[in-house]
Amino acid sequence: MNVDKLKDVPTYEDYLSGTMQILNDSKLEKEPYQIKLLGREFQVLPNVFSPKYFNDSEIFSKHLPVTVGEEMLEIGPGTGVVSITAIYRGAKKVVAIDINPDAVKNTEINIKKHHLENRMEVRLGDIYDALTKNERFDSIFWNVPFGLVDEKELSDLTKAIYDPGYKSTERFIKEGHLHLKAGGKILIGFSTTLGKLDLLKKFVEEAGMDMRLIYEERSEEVHPVKFEIFEAKLK
Repeated sequence: MNVDKLKDVPTYEDYLSGTMQILNDSKLEKEPYQIKLLGREFQVLPNVFSPKYFNDSEIFSKHLPVTVGEEMLEIGPGTGVVSITAIYRGAKKVVAIDINPDAVKNTEINIKKHHLENRMEVRLGDIYDALTKNERFDSIFWNVPFGLVDEKELSDLTKAIYDPGYKSTERFIKEGHLHLKAGGKILIGFSTTLGKLDLLKKFVEEAGMDMRLIYEERSEEVHPVKFEIFEAKLK
């Protein structure tokens, strides 16, 4: 076996640090700026997960399965690009929830920019906390924070890429059925390169759901990565 080649293979820690490097690069943006994604203009605020620096936002926006007329919930919208694109692709209504106040403000700006105030709203909260008891959706999507790290305090922005103990991802999956209509589905934006698929499968199984891969695409950030969309439904 070629030892030099083994040295070139990134470790999990390499991937985690590479993702943090990209996030730190994005923090150099101190003023709002414009991006174009799938032919549409969006504004990005500082301290918000940015599609300019992370490729998965465009991948998930383009390939997330959207049924015409559906009502969708997105956790962690950031700039709002996935939710807004879902409306352009046929969703009837979207509710988005983010733990980062700057992301809530950013999503509000882009909702108004695209004149979608009557079809989309964004709320501040941790995962499902901002929902009322009886709200139900046809689909729930989250581009989950792939990076598994030890328990520690993280900034709101860093929570977009790291999930201490995978606690947020676990809650997202295990409580999701409480907010789904009959026959509804959880859609998980993931990376088996950057994330821990064994834990994802464990949470889905413990939630009494079946999971299947519905899309995958190779990309490159600091290192080559693969992004996937998984669908989970109650058995």
